[in-house]
Amino acid sequence: MRDTFLYTVRAILPILMLILLGSVLRRVGPWSQDFYKQLNQLCFRVFLPVQLFCNVYAIADLAAMNWYMIGYLFCGILATMMLGVLMARLLVRDRRQKGVVVQASFRSNQAILGLPLANSLGGEAAMGFASLTTSVTVPLFNFLAVVVLALYSSDQDRRPTARDVLRKVLHNPLFMSTMLGLAVVIVRQFLPVVDGQPIFTIRNQLPSVYDTLTRMSGVASPVMLVVLGTRLDLNAAGALLPQLSLGVVLRLIVAPVLLIGVALLFRGPLGITTVEVPSLVTISSTPVAVSSVVMVQELGGDDQLAGQIVVWTTILSVATIFCIVYLLRFFGFL
Repeated sequence: MRDTFLYTVRAILPILMLILLGSVLRRVGPWSQDFYKQLNQLCFRVFLPVQLFCNVYAIADLAAMNWYMIGYLFCGILATMMLGVLMARLLVRDRRQKGVVVQASFRSNQAILGLPLANSLGGEAAMGFASLTTSVTVPLFNFLAVVVLALYSSDQDRRPTARDVLRKVLHNPLFMSTMLGLAVVIVRQFLPVVDGQPIFTIRNQLPSVYDTLTRMSGVASPVMLVVLGTRLDLNAAGALLPQLSLGVVLRLIVAPVLLIGVALLFRGPLGITTVEVPSLVTISSTPVAVSSVVMVQELGGDDQLAGQIVVWTTILSVATIFCIVYLLRFFGFL
């Protein structure tokens, strides 16, 4: 348990340090807020889509998925979202904040924190399954986030039609990149195989292109975290405390209890083993994804609240993940 706790701290501490760096740069750096806003947009439209494409492209074999588990995760994420919608409707008044709270209820940091944490909890097999689930959860997270934030968007005086929402979803760079990645993976499954490898892959046949995409992918998360720090105002936490508390509780307590609890009750039919349990932890218990702030900003939500939720779920997740892992190991599920 000590090793797991220390690993969790090591996984989260660099994120906190990058956010702190951004906060310091805002105070001592010569750059304006317009510069940081443009940098945010660059990440959203270029670096983040490349990162998501690379994550999905890394999936080796779609046939290796535990589809019962994948189906459960799909339904579980939808359930947590619906619970978030209910709580936001009952407890949040500001329209721009409703979508942010709902997004916090279901959108985890699977890509940045989830995969290495799964490896720490279950080794290479658990890491492999977590990578497979990412190809489903990342598109789903982005699709649901665009739908929710579009419905509560501040730039619309009327309730958006299904066509309005669909257009925003299809034009969203993050959604488009994950769908492109899945399309490439599916096509790769049907290519002839020579010496155990498809006759054409980007990595083997276009190594320079693959290396460029990989390097661009590595830029996204650090830059976004630094930019998040430049826009972070910890003094705003007091004014946003009710909405912030709701978002934190939904992400770090309600989602894990719901997703992990129900899954373990039906672990037999779902075929859950120690290989799949780490993915349950990472999808349900990791903090809100950093990219959620960029998306909120792009779609007219309360990005100050979104930033606060990312920071506080990141800080507090060290304790909540430790407790969840301890209980799962105590009862023999890990």
